[in-house]
Amino acid sequence: MTAAPRLMTGREAAAYCNVTQATWAKWVASGIVPPPLPGTRRWDRKALDLALDKLSGIEAPAERPEEDVGATLATWKAENEARKNAARAEAEWERKYEARKARRPR
Repeated sequence: MTAAPRLMTGREAAAYCNVTQATWAKWVASGIVPPPLPGTRRWDRKALDLALDKLSGIEAPAERPEEDVGATLATWKAENEARKNAARAEAEWERKYEARKARRPR
C-alpha cells in the first residue's frame, strides 16, 4: 500500500477538500487555504490540513495559549461571521454563475 503523495495539484487539492475547482480557486485567492509552494503549482497536504484545522477551530491543546474566555469567544464569533460571509459570497457567486449560464445561447 502506497502512501498518498504529500504534494498535490490544484485539482487534487480541490478533490482532497471536497470542493469544486472554482471554489478552490476562490479559497486560494481569498487566503482560506495557502497558495502553492513557491516556484511550483503544488499544494502541501500538511499545510492544507493545518489551514482547515484552523478554519474549523481545531488546534492541538499544546499550541493553544491560556486565554481569557471572553477574548476566545470574541475571536470565535468574528471567525464564525467571516465563515458565514464567505459562504454567502460563494452562494451569490454560484447564483450569478448559474444565471449567466442559463442566458447563454445553445
